[in-house]
Amino acid sequence: MKKYIISMFLLLNCQLMADGILSDNSRELSQREWHSVSLSKEWLNNGNKSFRGTNGSVSFLFGATMPRVIVAPLKITDIQFQKGEKIMDVQLGDTTRWMTSPSISGEGANQVSHLLLKTTDVGLETTLFVSTNRRTYHMNLFSRKHEYMPIVAFKYKDEINKKWENYNNHFQSQDRVKKEATTLKVTSKLSKNINNLDFDYNIKGDASWKPTRVYNDGIKTYIQMPKNMLFNEAPIFLVLDQSDNNQLVNYRLKENNYIVDKLFNKGILIIGVGDDQEKISIERKGASGSNIINIWEDDDEEY
Repeated sequence: MKKYIISMFLLLNCQLMADGILSDNSRELSQREWHSVSLSKEWLNNGNKSFRGTNGSVSFLFGATMPRVIVAPLKITDIQFQKGEKIMDVQLGDTTRWMTSPSISGEGANQVSHLLLKTTDVGLETTLFVSTNRRTYHMNLFSRKHEYMPIVAFKYKDEINKKWENYNNHFQSQDRVKKEATTLKVTSKLSKNINNLDFDYNIKGDASWKPTRVYNDGIKTYIQMPKNMLFNEAPIFLVLDQSDNNQLVNYRLKENNYIVDKLFNKGILIIGVGDDQEKISIERKGASGSNIINIWEDDDEEY
């Protein structure tokens, strides 16, 4: 009996000493320290709420705040981590009344690490630290008599960003396929038209803007002008019939090229009137296509 009383006295004395140490708050925090503490409190009290995940889990957005996990005696709380994530270390603030054990589910790329959490009493509070091969987790733990969280999980910003990246890549891939199909179609058409190019034209007259080349692809006629024409007045183009009468024809000027929407045997380019008039005549000799190689003569020209 005497030994029991002595033991109880020593235990109570140690407890009082510990309480005295823990409750010692005589030193005032400096302004910098208060600032640091306030930043931590902002994170701890962040208004980001948990949300319902899959399989009945309570999910938290990782890093948004310090999760508050509710545990009950005689119950197991399963903390689940990201697929492929491996638990490296676990530390509890109170290792006497709280217990953890690891577990694994799934195989290969779908393998998930679990941390099984239990407590021995109600009204307890402590912290949990978990380090993995990818990140570190900090959690507040609370014990209640009946209320608890069976499954706790996390959502990660990198996963959310990855989903948006996959979403954008999907549409970019579709656009790329469309562009490649269009390029292939245009290339195929151009290759087909190149085989039909006819450069057999006579160009007569003297003018600083005299065409450097005239050819057709069997559908349209192209009159290639000197590049300096871009900075000067563009001549008028007319198509002539067998009697040298003007004919209506659709054409357009694209940079230094006339694109005529038909084949013609004779045409003229004119600038000015009367004595100041300059004229260049263009006459088609045939459609032999013997000059097809000329398309590659001037690498600086655009077609």
